[in-house]
Amino acid sequence: MALRLIGTPLEQQDWDNTLRRESLTRDIYQDFSGTFSDDKQALPNGIIAKKTLTSGSTKGTQGIILNLSGEETVGREEQLGRSEDQETKELDVFSNDVSHAVNTERYGIDAHSKKAYGILELVQPQISLYHKELKGKYIREAFLERYSSNLLVAPTSLTQRWNENIFIKGVTFAAQPAYDSNNTTYETQITAAATAGSGGQWDVTFLNALNHWITAIKKIEPMDNGRYIVTVPSRQSMFLKDPGAANSIAGLFKDSNVETAATNAYKWYLGSYGVMDLYEDPRSAVVNVNGSSLTSFYKGPGRQDDRYTAVGGTDYDVGMVHGKGGAVEAMHEIMHFEEEIQNFSKLVSVGGFVGYGMNRTVFDDIGAESDTSEINQNSAVILARTSLAAV
Repeated sequence: MALRLIGTPLEQQDWDNTLRRESLTRDIYQDFSGTFSDDKQALPNGIIAKKTLTSGSTKGTQGIILNLSGEETVGREEQLGRSEDQETKELDVFSNDVSHAVNTERYGIDAHSKKAYGILELVQPQISLYHKELKGKYIREAFLERYSSNLLVAPTSLTQRWNENIFIKGVTFAAQPAYDSNNTTYETQITAAATAGSGGQWDVTFLNALNHWITAIKKIEPMDNGRYIVTVPSRQSMFLKDPGAANSIAGLFKDSNVETAATNAYKWYLGSYGVMDLYEDPRSAVVNVNGSSLTSFYKGPGRQDDRYTAVGGTDYDVGMVHGKGGAVEAMHEIMHFEEEIQNFSKLVSVGGFVGYGMNRTVFDDIGAESDTSEINQNSAVILARTSLAAV
């Protein structure tokens, strides 16, 4: 007679004590940087420059000398009295404290129940990743709105301002918004141009116009290799990568047999057009146009993401043109980790602390600011609205 088991058989429980990490998109801005030297009056080769401030200082100044542009002296004309003065401008950059902390336990019931997962050991990597993602948000804020949001609070207490160079898809060259140092006036011009435009997705025709606008109209300073880095919002890159679309980069490559595959060290590389190297940005910002109001939205650390949440108005994807040293990371304190211990060393809060700020590169006359004296030839912003088709 065979043995017959009654009821639910006893099963061995097998627990995997390796915690999986939440899937997150990598930030492309960690790949490009350069360093400012106080005795070198030139922008470093990198889209993001770094300037170290005096310990405890929240402000630094970088000078720049402009190229000579006066009229030449020819023939029998006297040079005396026709000499040109050297012209310099300055860039003020700012820094402020930033921190984030995580609570954990070293002993007790809760600590022992989680010990097998090594949660305490994961705190420092978690905080490091948090700060990297936060920095990515700050970088996008600086390019779009001049200052990272940590510089808006005391003691720096700055005010954000839209990028001086904005190019809108579906708007003619002549109708692009003209910069005004009054940010409210400038915002009205941006929203009016965007609303009047025809919209549409990024395509090869648009890239051709953008290439001309960057080099011939705005004269953005290129990298040392003569090229620009252009970030393409993921929603816009879908069309550029579609081989079935005749006016896309993929369609152009397929039809002309110019290129069989895009190979590059960076996994977000889309291809090159003219003097522009295109990179997909899955964390690109979004602005919402609602009447004469313009509001920005960003992807933050972890699951923080308020993009596409605006009620009313029209969303515009934000792409960016990066020339040489378009933003400056000013730092007065390097990243360090500290602990706060409570309740007889049972409760431990581990924090990551750093002091820095992201600043868009805008040079101006010393002690003055106006429409004509400001110089931003190192970055630009691209706005495009689109309705995603069903797939």
